[in-house]
Amino acid sequence: MIFCHATQDDVAAIKGILTLFGRASGLRVNYAKSSATILHGKPATAEMITQLGCPVVELPITYLGIPLTLRRPSAAQLQPLVDSVAARLPTCKAWLMNKAGRLALVKSVLSAIPVHQLLAFTPPKKTLKQLEKIQRGFLWAGRAVANEGHCHVNWRHACRPVEYGGLGIRCLERAGLALRLRWMWLARTDTDRAWKGLDLQFSKEERALFFASTTMVLGDGRTTLFWDDRWINGQSVREIAPMLYQCIPKRRRKTRTVAEGLGGNTWARDIQGTLRIHEIGQYLMLWQALQHRPLSDEPDRLLWRWTAS
Repeated sequence: MIFCHATQDDVAAIKGILTLFGRASGLRVNYAKSSATILHGKPATAEMITQLGCPVVELPITYLGIPLTLRRPSAAQLQPLVDSVAARLPTCKAWLMNKAGRLALVKSVLSAIPVHQLLAFTPPKKTLKQLEKIQRGFLWAGRAVANEGHCHVNWRHACRPVEYGGLGIRCLERAGLALRLRWMWLARTDTDRAWKGLDLQFSKEERALFFASTTMVLGDGRTTLFWDDRWINGQSVREIAPMLYQCIPKRRRKTRTVAEGLGGNTWARDIQGTLRIHEIGQYLMLWQALQHRPLSDEPDRLLWRWTAS
């Protein structure tokens, strides 16, 4: 996948580079099997793209099994995912399988197919309900759809772990939420990732769960965020001084590290706006909590409160 500006010079440069690459390696580009998509451009841009010799395709497009679009994928765009799960159901007398065999198929096959999409984005509620409907119908009745009379246990109870009285079936909504937290974890712990530094977008629910699941062990303070991370005895400034936290600009919250904030008490200069009596009281409380917070030469460590699964 190649990104370029929708200009005459950039399009000509891309085609020239691909031509030189083909001459040097012998791997020539098949433009008939390639496509070009305009993200932001005028209608006249499509005519300029045609000089590449490949068809122009509108969004959404599929790349590595993921529908790419400028907005969140709709239920209609994710219908192929639902169809692929339904296509994996046994077609020959599936109702003759015992429930243990159907349960194993649901847990190992039907629950595993959506994982690739759940890693990348949050599917609409309608798509999740359709996927769960297929799993529920096959487990209880051996087909894609089951009436309420066939369902022996509430599906939420069936998705509980075995030790809590459930069947251990993966809840797609909660599994997707946990999978997407991994991107936030890697962004903070693995600096060698190619996408390190990109402004990845996460929902409020995902950020809240990640905040509740992690704490920071303070070292040199270079990677710990002063205003957002939980580094003060397992608490964050947001928890200690919530009203004072609202006086901090969002750009400061995302960039100010502990090392910068403690140096010369720079954190106090991040506060903007008029401070009332409650903000002043929380300011004094925070000032006292920050006393005797020495930094070390060791790097900061982000801790996960739960198990690896």
